[in-house]
Amino acid sequence: MSKMRIGLMALVIVVLVVSFSFVGCKTTTVAETTAAETTAAVTTAAETTAAVTTATAEKFKIVALCANFDDKWMSYMHQAMTDAGVAFSDVADVTLVDAKNVYETQLAQAENAIAEGADAIVLVALNTAEPSPIVDMCTTAGIPLVSINRILANQDLATAYVGSDEVVAGELEMGYLAEQAGGKGNVAIIMGEPDHSGAIGRTQGYMNIMAKYPDMKEVLRETAHWSRAEAQTLMENWLQAKEEFTIVACNNDESSIGAILGMQSQKVDPTPYFIGGVDATPDGLDYLNKGFIDCTVFQNAKGQGYGGIETAVKILQGETVPAIVWIPYELVTPADYDKYIALWQ
Repeated sequence: MSKMRIGLMALVIVVLVVSFSFVGCKTTTVAETTAAETTAAVTTAAETTAAVTTATAEKFKIVALCANFDDKWMSYMHQAMTDAGVAFSDVADVTLVDAKNVYETQLAQAENAIAEGADAIVLVALNTAEPSPIVDMCTTAGIPLVSINRILANQDLATAYVGSDEVVAGELEMGYLAEQAGGKGNVAIIMGEPDHSGAIGRTQGYMNIMAKYPDMKEVLRETAHWSRAEAQTLMENWLQAKEEFTIVACNNDESSIGAILGMQSQKVDPTPYFIGGVDATPDGLDYLNKGFIDCTVFQNAKGQGYGGIETAVKILQGETVPAIVWIPYELVTPADYDKYIALWQ
Protein backbone atom coordinates (compact mmCIF):
# COMPACT_ATOMS: atom_id res chain seq x y z
CA MET A 1 0.00 0.00 0.00
CA SER A 2 1.34 3.36 -0.96
CA LYS A 3 2.19 5.95 1.59
CA MET A 4 -0.39 8.25 0.00
CA ARG A 5 -3.27 5.71 0.53
CA ILE A 6 -2.17 5.09 4.09
CA GLY A 7 -2.17 8.85 4.75
CA LEU A 8 -5.70 9.26 3.31
CA MET A 9 -7.06 6.42 5.46
CA ALA A 10 -5.50 7.90 8.58
CA LEU A 11 -7.06 11.26 7.77
CA VAL A 12 -10.54 9.70 7.39
CA ILE A 13 -10.22 7.93 10.75
CA VAL A 14 -9.17 11.16 12.47
CA VAL A 15 -12.11 13.04 10.92
CA LEU A 16 -14.58 10.37 12.11
CA VAL A 17 -13.18 10.31 15.63
CA VAL A 18 -13.26 14.05 15.89
CA SER A 19 -16.84 14.14 14.54
CA PHE A 20 -18.09 11.60 17.09
CA SER A 21 -16.21 13.47 19.78
CA PHE A 22 -18.04 16.68 18.92
CA VAL A 23 -21.39 14.91 18.90
CA GLY A 24 -20.63 13.49 22.36
CA CYS A 25 -19.55 16.83 23.66
CA LYS A 26 -22.67 18.50 22.32
CA THR A 27 -24.96 15.96 24.02
CA THR A 28 -23.16 16.40 27.35
CA THR A 29 -23.37 20.18 27.09
CA VAL A 30 -27.14 20.10 26.48
CA ALA A 31 -27.63 17.79 29.47
CA GLU A 32 -25.52 19.99 31.69
CA THR A 33 -27.35 23.11 30.50
CA THR A 34 -30.72 21.50 31.19
CA ALA A 35 -29.60 20.48 34.67
CA ALA A 36 -28.27 23.96 35.34
CA GLU A 37 -31.51 25.55 34.17
CA THR A 38 -33.51 23.16 36.33
CA THR A 39 -31.33 23.93 39.35
CA ALA A 40 -31.71 27.64 38.70
CA ALA A 41 -35.47 27.27 38.40
CA VAL A 42 -35.67 25.31 41.64
CA THR A 43 -33.47 27.86 43.36
CA THR A 44 -35.64 30.70 42.08
CA ALA A 45 -38.78 28.89 43.24
CA ALA A 46 -37.23 28.28 46.65
CA GLU A 47 -36.27 31.93 46.96
CA THR A 48 -39.78 32.98 45.95
CA THR A 49 -41.29 30.59 48.50
CA ALA A 50 -38.94 31.93 51.17
CA ALA A 51 -39.95 35.49 50.31
CA VAL A 52 -43.64 34.61 50.54
CA THR A 53 -43.07 32.77 53.82
CA THR A 54 -41.19 35.76 55.21
CA ALA A 55 -44.02 38.07 54.21
CA THR A 56 -46.59 35.71 55.71
CA ALA A 57 -44.62 35.42 58.95
CA GLU A 58 -44.50 39.20 59.50
CA LYS A 59 -45.35 39.93 63.14
CA PHE A 60 -48.41 41.74 64.40
CA LYS A 61 -47.76 45.13 65.93
CA ILE A 62 -49.55 45.67 69.26
CA VAL A 63 -49.31 48.97 71.12
CA ALA A 64 -50.33 49.12 74.78
CA LEU A 65 -51.42 52.59 75.85
CA CYS A 66 -50.69 52.68 79.59
CA ALA A 67 -51.99 55.26 82.04
CA ASN A 68 -49.04 55.73 84.37
CA PHE A 69 -45.77 53.80 84.67
CA ASP A 70 -45.22 55.24 88.17
CA ASP A 71 -48.35 53.69 89.69
CA LYS A 72 -47.34 50.96 92.14
CA TRP A 73 -50.03 48.41 91.35
CA MET A 74 -49.90 49.05 87.62
CA SER A 75 -46.18 48.38 87.59
CA TYR A 76 -47.02 44.71 88.16
CA MET A 77 -49.59 44.81 85.37
CA HIS A 78 -47.06 46.43 83.03
CA GLN A 79 -44.55 43.70 83.82
CA ALA A 80 -47.15 41.07 82.97
CA MET A 81 -47.80 42.81 79.64
CA THR A 82 -44.08 42.75 78.95
CA ASP A 83 -43.94 39.06 79.88
CA ALA A 84 -46.80 38.38 77.47
CA GLY A 85 -44.88 40.21 74.77
CA VAL A 86 -42.00 37.80 75.30
CA ALA A 87 -44.30 34.79 75.32
CA PHE A 88 -45.91 35.79 72.01
CA SER A 89 -42.76 37.23 70.43
CA ASP A 90 -42.91 34.74 67.56
CA VAL A 91 -46.14 36.31 66.28
CA ALA A 92 -46.29 39.83 67.75
CA ASP A 93 -44.19 42.83 68.71
CA VAL A 94 -45.61 44.50 71.82
CA THR A 95 -44.78 48.10 72.74
CA LEU A 96 -45.83 49.84 75.97
CA VAL A 97 -46.14 53.65 76.09
CA ASP A 98 -46.77 55.86 79.14
CA ALA A 99 -49.33 58.68 79.14
CA LYS A 100 -48.06 59.85 82.55
CA ASN A 101 -51.68 60.33 83.67
CA VAL A 102 -52.26 63.01 81.01
CA TYR A 103 -55.43 62.44 79.00
CA GLU A 104 -54.37 64.52 75.99
CA THR A 105 -51.06 62.65 75.85
CA GLN A 106 -52.88 59.33 75.66
CA LEU A 107 -55.06 60.56 72.78
CA ALA A 108 -51.95 61.68 70.89
CA GLN A 109 -50.26 58.35 71.55
CA ALA A 110 -53.28 56.54 70.12
CA GLU A 111 -53.17 58.67 66.98
CA ASN A 112 -49.45 58.00 66.57
CA ALA A 113 -49.85 54.25 67.08
CA ILE A 114 -52.52 54.04 64.41
CA ALA A 115 -50.56 56.26 62.00
CA GLU A 116 -47.50 54.02 62.47
CA GLY A 117 -49.42 50.89 61.50
CA ALA A 118 -50.49 49.29 64.78
CA ASP A 119 -52.53 46.13 64.18
CA ALA A 120 -54.21 46.33 67.60
CA ILE A 121 -54.32 48.62 70.62
CA VAL A 122 -54.51 47.57 74.27
CA LEU A 123 -55.82 50.45 76.36
CA VAL A 124 -55.64 51.38 80.05
CA ALA A 125 -57.93 54.39 79.73
CA LEU A 126 -57.45 57.60 81.67
CA ASN A 127 -61.05 58.79 81.49
CA THR A 128 -63.77 56.17 81.79
CA ALA A 129 -66.58 58.49 82.86
CA GLU A 130 -67.06 59.69 79.27
CA PRO A 131 -67.00 57.82 75.93
CA SER A 132 -63.41 57.32 74.77
CA PRO A 133 -62.44 58.87 71.40
CA ILE A 134 -59.84 56.12 71.07
CA VAL A 135 -62.67 53.66 70.39
CA ASP A 136 -63.73 55.77 67.39
CA MET A 137 -60.11 56.05 66.21
CA CYS A 138 -59.70 52.27 66.19
CA THR A 139 -63.09 51.70 64.55
CA THR A 140 -62.20 54.12 61.75
CA ALA A 141 -58.79 52.48 61.30
CA GLY A 142 -60.37 49.03 61.30
CA ILE A 143 -58.20 47.65 64.11
CA PRO A 144 -59.27 45.89 67.34
CA LEU A 145 -59.24 47.68 70.69
CA VAL A 146 -58.86 45.69 73.91
CA SER A 147 -59.41 47.74 77.07
CA ILE A 148 -58.01 46.39 80.31
CA ASN A 149 -58.33 47.21 84.01
CA ARG A 150 -60.75 50.10 83.40
CA ILE A 151 -64.01 49.46 81.59
CA LEU A 152 -64.94 52.18 79.10
CA ALA A 153 -68.12 54.26 79.05
CA ASN A 154 -68.55 53.12 75.43
CA GLN A 155 -67.17 49.63 76.04
CA ASP A 156 -69.90 48.10 73.86
CA LEU A 157 -68.19 49.65 70.82
CA ALA A 158 -64.75 48.26 71.69
CA THR A 159 -63.61 44.74 70.76
CA ALA A 160 -63.08 43.29 74.25
CA TYR A 161 -62.49 44.08 77.92
CA VAL A 162 -60.13 42.22 80.24
CA GLY A 163 -60.50 43.14 83.89
CA SER A 164 -62.43 42.76 87.12
CA ASP A 165 -65.87 43.78 88.36
CA GLU A 166 -65.13 46.87 90.46
CA VAL A 167 -68.44 46.81 92.32
CA VAL A 168 -67.60 43.34 93.60
CA ALA A 169 -64.30 44.63 94.99
CA GLY A 170 -66.10 47.32 96.98
CA GLU A 171 -68.68 44.86 98.26
CA LEU A 172 -66.03 42.39 99.39
CA GLU A 173 -64.04 45.06 101.21
CA MET A 174 -66.95 46.83 102.90
CA GLY A 175 -68.70 43.56 103.67
CA TYR A 176 -65.72 42.40 105.73
CA LEU A 177 -65.25 45.79 107.43
CA ALA A 178 -68.94 45.88 108.34
CA GLU A 179 -68.74 42.45 109.93
CA GLN A 180 -65.62 43.35 111.90
CA ALA A 181 -67.20 46.60 113.07
CA GLY A 182 -70.37 44.89 114.22
CA GLY A 183 -72.47 46.54 111.53
CA LYS A 184 -72.13 50.08 112.90
CA GLY A 185 -69.84 53.09 112.78
CA ASN A 186 -69.00 56.28 110.92
CA VAL A 187 -67.32 55.62 107.58
CA ALA A 188 -64.60 57.68 105.88
CA ILE A 189 -64.05 56.88 102.20
CA ILE A 190 -60.80 57.59 100.35
CA MET A 191 -61.46 57.39 96.60
CA GLY A 192 -59.20 57.06 93.61
CA GLU A 193 -59.71 59.39 90.65
CA PRO A 194 -63.36 60.54 90.44
CA ASP A 195 -63.61 59.75 86.69
CA HIS A 196 -62.05 56.30 87.06
CA SER A 197 -64.32 53.27 86.65
CA GLY A 198 -62.47 51.50 89.48
CA ALA A 199 -63.09 54.32 91.94
CA ILE A 200 -66.70 54.68 90.86
CA GLY A 201 -67.44 50.95 90.98
CA ARG A 202 -65.70 50.23 94.28
CA THR A 203 -67.39 53.13 95.99
CA GLN A 204 -70.74 51.94 94.67
CA GLY A 205 -69.91 48.56 96.21
CA TYR A 206 -69.43 50.29 99.56
CA MET A 207 -72.86 51.90 99.23
CA ASN A 208 -74.47 48.56 98.39
CA ILE A 209 -73.19 47.02 101.63
CA MET A 210 -73.83 50.05 103.83
CA ALA A 211 -77.45 50.06 102.71
CA LYS A 212 -77.84 46.79 104.62
CA TYR A 213 -76.61 48.32 107.89
CA PRO A 214 -78.73 51.20 109.26
CA ASP A 215 -76.13 51.96 111.93
CA MET A 216 -73.34 52.59 109.39
CA LYS A 217 -73.07 56.17 108.16
CA GLU A 218 -70.80 57.81 105.59
CA VAL A 219 -69.32 60.98 107.10
CA LEU A 220 -66.34 61.72 104.82
CA ARG A 221 -65.48 61.14 101.18
CA GLU A 222 -62.53 62.63 99.31
CA THR A 223 -60.11 61.60 96.58
CA ALA A 224 -56.42 60.83 97.01
CA HIS A 225 -55.89 59.90 93.34
CA TRP A 226 -54.63 56.42 94.31
CA SER A 227 -51.64 58.11 95.97
CA ARG A 228 -50.09 57.08 99.30
CA ALA A 229 -48.76 60.61 99.87
CA GLU A 230 -52.10 62.28 99.13
CA ALA A 231 -53.96 59.83 101.38
CA GLN A 232 -51.53 60.56 104.20
CA THR A 233 -52.12 64.29 103.88
CA LEU A 234 -55.87 63.73 103.68
CA MET A 235 -55.89 61.66 106.88
CA GLU A 236 -53.72 64.21 108.70
CA ASN A 237 -56.20 66.95 107.75
CA TRP A 238 -59.17 64.89 108.95
CA LEU A 239 -57.56 64.16 112.30
CA GLN A 240 -56.50 67.75 112.78
CA ALA A 241 -60.10 68.78 112.06
CA LYS A 242 -61.27 66.36 114.78
CA GLU A 243 -63.40 64.33 112.36
CA GLU A 244 -65.00 61.29 113.98
CA PHE A 245 -64.97 57.93 112.22
CA THR A 246 -64.12 54.32 113.00
CA ILE A 247 -64.10 52.75 109.53
CA VAL A 248 -61.77 53.79 106.67
CA ALA A 249 -62.66 52.29 103.28
CA CYS A 250 -59.99 52.94 100.66
CA ASN A 251 -60.23 52.31 96.93
CA ASN A 252 -56.69 50.89 96.88
CA ASP A 253 -53.91 49.67 99.16
CA GLU A 254 -51.71 52.71 98.58
CA SER A 255 -54.48 54.90 99.99
CA SER A 256 -54.96 52.65 103.01
CA ILE A 257 -51.22 52.72 103.70
CA GLY A 258 -51.26 56.51 103.35
CA ALA A 259 -54.15 56.72 105.81
CA ILE A 260 -52.19 54.63 108.33
CA LEU A 261 -49.08 56.78 107.91
CA GLY A 262 -51.25 59.87 108.40
CA MET A 263 -52.55 58.46 111.67
CA GLN A 264 -49.08 57.59 112.86
CA SER A 265 -47.74 61.04 111.98
CA GLN A 266 -50.46 62.48 114.23
CA LYS A 267 -49.58 60.06 117.06
CA VAL A 268 -52.82 58.13 116.52
CA ASP A 269 -52.79 54.34 116.81
CA PRO A 270 -54.37 52.90 113.63
CA THR A 271 -55.15 49.47 115.14
CA PRO A 272 -58.53 50.39 116.71
CA TYR A 273 -59.79 51.55 113.30
CA PHE A 274 -61.27 49.20 110.72
CA ILE A 275 -59.25 49.87 107.55
CA GLY A 276 -59.57 48.21 104.16
CA GLY A 277 -58.05 48.50 100.71
CA VAL A 278 -57.96 46.88 97.29
CA ASP A 279 -55.15 45.25 95.25
CA ALA A 280 -53.33 43.01 97.75
CA THR A 281 -49.99 44.41 96.66
CA PRO A 282 -46.86 43.24 98.51
CA ASP A 283 -46.85 46.50 100.50
CA GLY A 284 -50.53 46.17 101.27
CA LEU A 285 -50.06 42.60 102.42
CA ASP A 286 -47.19 43.69 104.65
CA TYR A 287 -49.46 46.19 106.45
CA LEU A 288 -52.16 43.52 106.62
CA ASN A 289 -49.73 41.11 108.23
CA LYS A 290 -48.68 43.75 110.77
CA GLY A 291 -52.29 44.20 111.86
CA PHE A 292 -52.79 47.73 110.53
CA ILE A 293 -55.00 46.84 107.55
CA ASP A 294 -57.99 44.61 108.33
CA CYS A 295 -58.58 43.41 104.78
CA THR A 296 -57.67 43.96 101.17
CA VAL A 297 -59.01 42.57 97.92
CA PHE A 298 -56.74 40.77 95.49
CA GLN A 299 -56.82 42.32 92.05
CA ASN A 300 -54.87 40.13 89.66
CA ALA A 301 -52.43 42.54 88.02
CA LYS A 302 -50.66 39.73 86.20
CA GLY A 303 -53.93 38.21 85.01
CA GLN A 304 -55.15 41.52 83.60
CA GLY A 305 -51.88 42.55 81.98
CA TYR A 306 -51.05 39.19 80.43
CA GLY A 307 -54.69 38.56 79.56
CA GLY A 308 -54.99 41.87 77.68
CA ILE A 309 -52.07 41.10 75.38
CA GLU A 310 -53.12 37.48 74.95
CA THR A 311 -56.64 38.54 73.99
CA ALA A 312 -55.29 40.98 71.39
CA VAL A 313 -53.11 38.24 69.87
CA LYS A 314 -56.06 35.84 69.70
CA ILE A 315 -58.20 38.43 67.93
CA LEU A 316 -55.46 39.15 65.39
CA GLN A 317 -55.09 35.43 64.72
CA GLY A 318 -58.79 35.19 63.94
CA GLU A 319 -59.97 33.57 67.14
CA THR A 320 -63.32 34.43 68.72
CA VAL A 321 -62.99 35.93 72.20
CA PRO A 322 -65.65 36.99 74.75
CA ALA A 323 -66.64 40.65 74.78
CA ILE A 324 -65.71 40.66 78.49
CA VAL A 325 -63.01 38.50 80.05
CA TRP A 326 -63.53 38.69 83.82
CA ILE A 327 -60.56 38.30 86.16
CA PRO A 328 -62.18 37.59 89.58
CA TYR A 329 -61.53 39.62 92.72
CA GLU A 330 -60.70 37.76 95.94
CA LEU A 331 -61.11 38.91 99.56
CA VAL A 332 -57.85 38.75 101.53
CA THR A 333 -57.78 38.73 105.34
CA PRO A 334 -54.78 38.36 107.69
CA ALA A 335 -55.19 34.57 107.67
CA ASP A 336 -54.57 34.60 103.90
CA TYR A 337 -51.24 36.44 104.03
CA ASP A 338 -48.96 33.51 103.17
CA LYS A 339 -51.09 32.44 100.20
CA TYR A 340 -51.18 35.86 98.56
CA ILE A 341 -47.66 37.05 99.30
CA ALA A 342 -46.48 33.89 97.55
CA LEU A 343 -48.20 35.07 94.36
CA TRP A 344 -45.78 37.99 94.12
CA GLN A 345 -42.62 35.92 94.67
